[in-house]
Amino acid sequence: MEKGIRSKLAVACGLMLLFGTTRIALGVPNDDCADAKAIGNVAGLSFDTTDATSDGPRHYMRSPNLWYCYTAPCTGCATVSLLGSDYDTKLAVYEGCECYPSLTNLIKVSDDFRGRQSQLSFPVTAGNQYLIEVGGYGSRTGQGVITVTCDKNAHPPDNDDCEGAESIENVTDLPFDTTCATLDGHGHCETSSNIWYRYAAAGSGDVTVSLVGSEYDTALAVYSGADCYPTSEDMIECNDDFDGHLDSQVTFQAVAGHEYLIEVGGYSVDESGPGVISIISDFEPPLDNDGCLNARKVGDVTNLPFDTREATFDGPGHCMDSPNLWYRYTASCTGPAVISLCGSGFDTMLAVYRGWECYPKSSDLIGCNDDACGRQSELTVNVVAGNRYLIEVGGYGDQTGQGVLSISCEGEQPAEQYDLGDAPDSTNNYGRLMSAYPYQGLLPVVVNANYPTVFDDGTGNGPHGPVHMRPKAVAYLGEMVTWETEADHGPDQDGVNNIRPSADSPDNDRQDDGVVFPVNLPSCRWATFDYVVQVVEPGTDLWVNVWCDWNRDGDWDDTPTCTRGPAPEWAVQNQLLFNLPAGVHQITTPAILPWHPKNGPDQMWMRITLSERPFKGGSHPGETGNGGSGPLSKYDIGETEDYTFAPDMTRPVCEDFNGDGLINTQDLVDITAAWLSTCPE
Repeated sequence: MEKGIRSKLAVACGLMLLFGTTRIALGVPNDDCADAKAIGNVAGLSFDTTDATSDGPRHYMRSPNLWYCYTAPCTGCATVSLLGSDYDTKLAVYEGCECYPSLTNLIKVSDDFRGRQSQLSFPVTAGNQYLIEVGGYGSRTGQGVITVTCDKNAHPPDNDDCEGAESIENVTDLPFDTTCATLDGHGHCETSSNIWYRYAAAGSGDVTVSLVGSEYDTALAVYSGADCYPTSEDMIECNDDFDGHLDSQVTFQAVAGHEYLIEVGGYSVDESGPGVISIISDFEPPLDNDGCLNARKVGDVTNLPFDTREATFDGPGHCMDSPNLWYRYTASCTGPAVISLCGSGFDTMLAVYRGWECYPKSSDLIGCNDDACGRQSELTVNVVAGNRYLIEVGGYGDQTGQGVLSISCEGEQPAEQYDLGDAPDSTNNYGRLMSAYPYQGLLPVVVNANYPTVFDDGTGNGPHGPVHMRPKAVAYLGEMVTWETEADHGPDQDGVNNIRPSADSPDNDRQDDGVVFPVNLPSCRWATFDYVVQVVEPGTDLWVNVWCDWNRDGDWDDTPTCTRGPAPEWAVQNQLLFNLPAGVHQITTPAILPWHPKNGPDQMWMRITLSERPFKGGSHPGETGNGGSGPLSKYDIGETEDYTFAPDMTRPVCEDFNGDGLINTQDLVDITAAWLSTCPE
């Protein structure tokens, strides 16, 4: 027996001489990143870092760590939790499962959540992979449990990134939720999950931004300007705890017409959750475009009517001190632009300034003109495509009257200033499936998107999304249009492609503003809605078409049936607009018959297209995704806008019962006839 023991000791000593005193980790298969354990959703999966070693990029932790490669089973919000572990844990999540992940791949981290354990939530796309790093605070190790869930009904907020900051005015207790948000920005005030708002001051004075009433320990910052990302010099206020409470609140001095960024987050990396934001100011906004702060957005336009007879004067008085009106112009070209009041009915004056900030300084003044065409005014100024300019319109002395404004950009046009839609499209240049809805009724499946948005996916097969080659030349929807060269790649005026297939991110066009909300579309009841058309050059017949995904199946190809008849997803079919003068017009659609599933998403995708020719069946009739497509030769003018929204389904008191586009006594007659035909005598 002694000889056997001595032999075993000799072997052990030999191993120590061979390997030194280094501790050999045994039985930890996912100790190294390269050996990350593949998992999906798990509940209470045990782990032990006692015998683990430390490897990896050490972006967030230096303790012994373990690795998991998580494949998301849903599109929504995933939660990784180490609650129930018996030591002080740390947690990090990265995009993709490549080892070792770079700092740019880091999505989110957590240290102390509800005590000394870690938990975080982050946005995921079904089928995508995410690397999970589990470790401890300092050099701590121990036993623990990991739980991973995926909620298809939860999603990151639309204003998660600074570039997607939500425009906001004075509000009271507007709800928000940062649970599934991520961190972006330079961390001047906060390092937690954050969201962004863009606030334009309608006057000068005190503005109070408050998160009082939120359900977690918040942090709040306000920056001067609207450029992403703001610098430390841009920061006006930063607040954690207000008045002895965990809620945040700041008050700052706003300047009329100036824009501000508001960053909402939490006190630490672990702080996130639901909250409310309120903004209160001590000034009243002006009405119409009588004041610079409410300057009207305008593009290239011909003979846009205006009237200064009821206007008042405001502004710096660099060029005029008469009653005046204001316009915000974004240049469509680089080179000379002609701004003209020729054809107006009184002795006018005209000024053009750099930027949109109110009130402009004398150094912002580009030109001032009194008499150019008789007693009317005109200026030719050099502009840069995409840059912003203020236009001030008034009269000589104290004169007022009716007039017309024309703007013509005659310089070099940026290449391919097209307009396309921004609905999700699985026939894209990245070969990635995009989702239309996170679920369909009670079925835990993702609805793939087959809306024709991308014009050329590289295959030449189509269907082709609608392209408008000169969107602002004759007429367009709403107040503004931003150009792009293709829906999913290439240059884009507002800085982000309309759809981003790799991130399953649609609905990124910042100027979809033609449809007047709310939209009332009760199921199987005749309905109409309003939209806005801005006419630049009168004299062209215009056609409007609308598609609605009534059955929420990811395309606009179907025709559900109501008791009143068919409800085609091609809802508005070639509505003709003619003899519209220059300017803004609010149009009502013909009567349409909506249809909604009993069990399905409330959200619905809708497309509206304004063009110079009617829709004649699409680019690929009979194929999935043909509804809403555009011609291979492209549209010349107009605009396509896509919306995802939950329509109001309540039955209106005043209903177009017979679907003739009018609400009158004939509807009462038809209602009575229907009642008599179905009710017993």
